[in-house]
Formats: sequence, C-alpha cells, structure tokens
Amino acid sequence: MPRHTSLSIIFYCILLSACAGFVSPTQGPTLAPWDPQPNDSRMQRGEVELTSVKIITLESDPRQYSLSIRGALPTPCHHLRVALSQSNDRSRIDFEVYSVFEPDEICIQVLEPFAEEIPIGVLTSRESLISVNGNRIGE
Repeated sequence: MPRHTSLSIIFYCILLSACAGFVSPTQGPTLAPWDPQPNDSRMQRGEVELTSVKIITLESDPRQYSLSIRGALPTPCHHLRVALSQSNDRSRIDFEVYSVFEPDEICIQVLEPFAEEIPIGVLTSRESLISVNGNRIGE
C-alpha cells in the first residue's frame, strides 16, 4: 500500500475519533428514564405499587443522598415517572411517583417490577422534609 494512502487512512481515523464524542449544542440534557418526558402529555397517567422507599446516604464528601424505590407497574406497557419538586431553600423535597401509558395499547396484564435509585444530591445542614406521594419518609 502506498505511503500516502496509509497516511490518509490514519488521518481520517483520527478525524472520525475526534468527532465521535462531539455533542450538538442544540441537544438538551439527557433525561433519566424515570424523568417526565415531553410526550407524556399524550399518555394517560396511572398508578404504581411502591413496596420499598428508602433514603440512602452515599459515601461522598460532601455527603449526598439518593432515594431508593422498589415496586411494580400495573403492566409492562406502563412507564415509571418520578417528578421532583422542592422548596427554594430545599427544606422540603417532594417526590411524585406514578406511571404513564398509551390507553389504546394492548398489553399483557402482569405486574412489571422496578427498582430505581433517584439522586437527591447534597442537602443543606438544615433539616429537609422528604415525602413520596404525600407520605413523609424522612428528614
């Protein structure tokens, strides 16, 4: 193989690998699978069965927290959603856990288990009241 052909191939490989990690500035932040999605307004809202809800302290400095939830969706066609709302001073953090689904979609009627860990982040030194679906789970 001629030398200039080998150099051309190497150049193009370097060029392609440099572009591989490029993210378009028009793309927004990536949403987690449980985050409310833009097309959720076209879907019907459903319930979830929560079997375990815990606040987990992560080993980090500064100390961070996450919410561990386990439960079941009514069918495999339901999609888990977790909406977070908080007061400005983070003294109150409310999680709303629900599902969304296409009402006209035919789906097998069997519970779909789930287990997720939702990041809360760093909490201030003040007490923060944390609730899930209106039920207080910790401070």
